[in-house]
Amino acid sequence: MTTWRERHDAAVADQSAAWAKYLDATQKRGKALQDGVTELGSQAAVARDLGVSRAIVNRAIKALERKQQQP
Repeated sequence: MTTWRERHDAAVADQSAAWAKYLDATQKRGKALQDGVTELGSQAAVARDLGVSRAIVNRAIKALERKQQQP
């Protein structure tokens, strides 16, 4: 049997791991969208192909660019 503190600490570790995976997936998605823009020629074309708005594509790419500019 585990204590509440041990369960809490395990949950915090799980959250940290999930957050790290989320950040990694976000970066990979942004890079894939950049590659899509290179291949298809525009954010609008990528958005149409994926069935999402151009704003979604733009935000993901901008987030990646901001992350890459950090020291």
